[in-house]
Amino acid sequence: MNIPVNKRLLSGITPSGDGSLHIGNYLGAVRQFIELAKSNETYLMVADLHGLTTIQDKKQLQQNIETLILNELALLKGFMTDDEFNNIIFFRQSDVPMHTECQSIINNVTPLGLLKRAHAYKDKLQKDVMEDDINVGLFSYPMLMAADILLYQADIVPVGKDQKQHIEITRDIAGYFNKIYKKNVFKLPAPFIPEEVAVVMGTDGQRKMSKSLGNVIAMFESEEVIRKQVMGTFTDPTRKHVTDPGHVEGNMVFTYLGFFGEPSRVKKMKELYKEGKVSDVKVKEYLYESVMTYFGPARRAYDELKNNPALVKEILARGQERALTIAIQTMKQVRDVIGVTTQYSFFDYQKPVSGKTISIDEFARVELRVGKVQEAKNKEGSDKLIRLVVDIGEENPRIIFTGVRGFGYTPEDFLGKQFFFITNLAPRKMMNEESQGMILAVDGASLKPQFVSAEGMPVGAKIR
Repeated sequence: MNIPVNKRLLSGITPSGDGSLHIGNYLGAVRQFIELAKSNETYLMVADLHGLTTIQDKKQLQQNIETLILNELALLKGFMTDDEFNNIIFFRQSDVPMHTECQSIINNVTPLGLLKRAHAYKDKLQKDVMEDDINVGLFSYPMLMAADILLYQADIVPVGKDQKQHIEITRDIAGYFNKIYKKNVFKLPAPFIPEEVAVVMGTDGQRKMSKSLGNVIAMFESEEVIRKQVMGTFTDPTRKHVTDPGHVEGNMVFTYLGFFGEPSRVKKMKELYKEGKVSDVKVKEYLYESVMTYFGPARRAYDELKNNPALVKEILARGQERALTIAIQTMKQVRDVIGVTTQYSFFDYQKPVSGKTISIDEFARVELRVGKVQEAKNKEGSDKLIRLVVDIGEENPRIIFTGVRGFGYTPEDFLGKQFFFITNLAPRKMMNEESQGMILAVDGASLKPQFVSAEGMPVGAKIR
């Protein structure tokens, strides 16, 4: 997969079905998304408002949303380092009200004919559903999706081939808006369609893996449930006895082992299967072991998150705050260019304060000191980290990491210069070393951090 780097990426997941994910979801989308997220500024939202087009039962929607959040976070934490995970802006669509405001505004530049050509709407009509029975939410789905994307000025949107039309519609809407108001407010996003996306057949070997068809292998169900799903997987119907030569082509157990098994062992097992020297049960037992091993870290993360709802809320609050920063910037431009901002305007966006306020005494315990960067180099094995060796007036210099390579920073931007550092943070393990503090930064354009110079100040001086 040819992975773009240093782009702004947005993706959303709708809490459809029961909200749970299976190995088909992982192989077909999540796995590729994780690789993309490691080298791009990544916004990942739970598209709960989109779920309203098909789910209109309060308890079901609540359960689906909570299930999806736990599933998605567990996969991210299971297959990413802490640093990689913390760089993802993970949030709920409904926690950022600018999505629906943006949709309401772009409604007025979107031609009706454009929406009538949308696949979701046409598919409903082709299934003999009367037009009067199609809710407006489904009809306007492409506009809410366009608002989702345009709000964050995304460069790329990873989608399957069946979703490419939505990105084309989004580009058309952005183009209409920019042309009408004679200003390039919205960036035109590009679809990113990985060439090597696995289309995963279900355990029945006949249809695409789908929860509604009951032909899935779960990742976060109990061991008993997953074992039963694996043991029910389609193998070779022509094989009547263990000693009969078996076929591995079209055999779903071997298809899945190609993703989750140890290659040399899978190769040997294929040979034995073709020779009639290993049973279906043995092969399925190995598939079960492989799935449980492969998703072991994600399953442990799932248990941790499920037993700690406060941690989940903290992750979502952090994501919401970061998402709001961009959403507010975009909507201020939109309001200004369309003309609703006038001399009589008094409305202003207020970002909610995440967490509690702190007292003066608590703030006084934050130690800020002037530090001079003696050494700076990219951290081997990381696409984001720069390793700084900083003199803050102590006997020994400190090692402090900053994850800003994705914003275009290089070691030369820091070497030999003085900045402000927070020096009384608990050490944090990053790669194979501990970071002993944090460089102070302020928000810059498009969220690019700006580092405040401390040139001319005495090294080690405390900021009071």
